[in-house]
Amino acid sequence: MFRLAWLSLALSGSLMASEIEITAIYNPNCGCCHKYFQLLESKGFKVKRKVVSQNQLYEAKNKLGVPVDKRSCHTMVVNGKFVEGHVPTEGIKKLLESKNAKGVFSPHGTLSGWGREESGYELIE
Repeated sequence: MFRLAWLSLALSGSLMASEIEITAIYNPNCGCCHKYFQLLESKGFKVKRKVVSQNQLYEAKNKLGVPVDKRSCHTMVVNGKFVEGHVPTEGIKKLLESKNAKGVFSPHGTLSGWGREESGYELIE
């Protein structure tokens, strides 16, 4: 019984993917975006898709403060912070745990285009 109570307490402090809703702002003509969103959903994240024009996507990136050299084909927003590129789920969780980061970035890799998770990410302050 003690072990079960301890495990429950330990897990309660961590972020569960199923509790995290992400808004994905994107152009629907990008095939890799759909695969990445499906990957996040398979990991338990809730992905709300918002189709926009290219100009609206740039406006959103500007408003969120996404650095020009870190921009990708879509932008996601979670708790007012940006997720740019195919960020691994670990990177999204680190972003949410950070008090100083305003976003997280991952360079576009080949793994996520095939529905697998990338490994690298960078928190942006």
